[in-house]
Amino acid sequence: MAAKKSAPKKKRSPKKRKPKVRLDNKKVMALAAVMIFICAVILSISFLISAPAGKVSQTKENAKEKAAAEKQNPTSKKQSGKKEDDKNKIAENQNSKNKKTSAKKEISQGEKSAKKEISKNEVQQKNIIQKNESSAIKNSSIKNSAEKNSSIKKSEPNKTEEKKSAPNFENKNEGKSSAKNNSAKTETKAPQKNETKNENKIPQKTEIKTDSKNETKSKFNIPPAKNNARVCFIIDDGGQKTTNLRKYTTLPFPITIAVLPGLQFTKECARIVVADKKELMLHQPMQAQNLKMNPGPCAVLPDMSLTEIYAIISRNLAELGPHVKGFNNHEGSLITTDLNMMGAVLDVASDNKIYFVDSRTSKDTMAPFAALERDMKILEREVFIDDIIDRGEMLKQILRGIDIANKKGKVIMIGHVDKSAKILPELFAELYPELKAKGYRLVFPSQLL
Repeated sequence: MAAKKSAPKKKRSPKKRKPKVRLDNKKVMALAAVMIFICAVILSISFLISAPAGKVSQTKENAKEKAAAEKQNPTSKKQSGKKEDDKNKIAENQNSKNKKTSAKKEISQGEKSAKKEISKNEVQQKNIIQKNESSAIKNSSIKNSAEKNSSIKKSEPNKTEEKKSAPNFENKNEGKSSAKNNSAKTETKAPQKNETKNENKIPQKTEIKTDSKNETKSKFNIPPAKNNARVCFIIDDGGQKTTNLRKYTTLPFPITIAVLPGLQFTKECARIVVADKKELMLHQPMQAQNLKMNPGPCAVLPDMSLTEIYAIISRNLAELGPHVKGFNNHEGSLITTDLNMMGAVLDVASDNKIYFVDSRTSKDTMAPFAALERDMKILEREVFIDDIIDRGEMLKQILRGIDIANKKGKVIMIGHVDKSAKILPELFAELYPELKAKGYRLVFPSQLL
């Protein structure tokens, strides 16, 4: 039997082996820096070893020359030998010192260079990571802007349909919105141009800027106006001086001054109020519950008849002139609690077609009932601003009045000319811009009826 030929074995293709070890870039760079440092140290040591050999050869030649000279001059051998030995010792000491210092310098330089290389490698790696992060952030922002633009484009057909049916002023507004969309598109293109410039820079934090026009700085924490809130300030006790009066009449908003009758500066104060385009009132004196309190000249007293009450108020109105728009009571906690007397007071207001403001010096006032009998409207004080002469307390009362205005739609607050002249005018001037910005209307009493 012939031996069977063994079939040729197929050569197996060698399989690609996966590397068992993965190299870390940081470690490789660190090892390379260490190797460079070691090489630098070895080179410096070899240089130092080779340098003294040349010096030794020079010293040998010098020694031969000295020996020849000594043969010629044997007497000077001892002296010159000593000097030369000293010189050689000094030179050797200096050489040894120089060797040590140079070796230290070279070692320190090698360490510094190695550290620099390591730090450079770390910085490069950080920059690479930061570039990747910044590119990812920019790409995401570009995607978001593209999505916004696509949504805007989708909504544009609906706008064209609205243009056909809408009037002209809506078309103008839509033109503005399209201009805004175009500006938004240009803003999305801008970061792509800056990407090439800022690739090597570390990404900075983006700061959100707000428009200063839309921001209203709130100094007094006044809430926004509600119910078409109207605020009315009345300043009582005018007529005693003119200096303090001007602090109120020069304020840049509607304010009302109530002037007392029968005083030295009554007419002059009334003239100033009208000249400064503020509203003029009569501040009619009336008897208080405390009979020892003197209400002042031209007052309504409890022993007067109804005709006398009517006559004295009419005379006081005439003293102030034809520009008087209304009047309120000065003190009068006794008179205002009498229904008949208050009826006579309101008859004067009705006949002269002016308003009456009840200062409400007594909680038992009968003025509202007398007004109901005559089917007429009167006004009432809600807040006394300056019962306590303190800026904080006055501000607290004004804020309380603002809350009332937001609930009822209006409020009347009363202060006094001379009593709080050092604080109240300045406080009004500070409050006015914020009141205006928050939507409050400052009005005269005549505008509340």
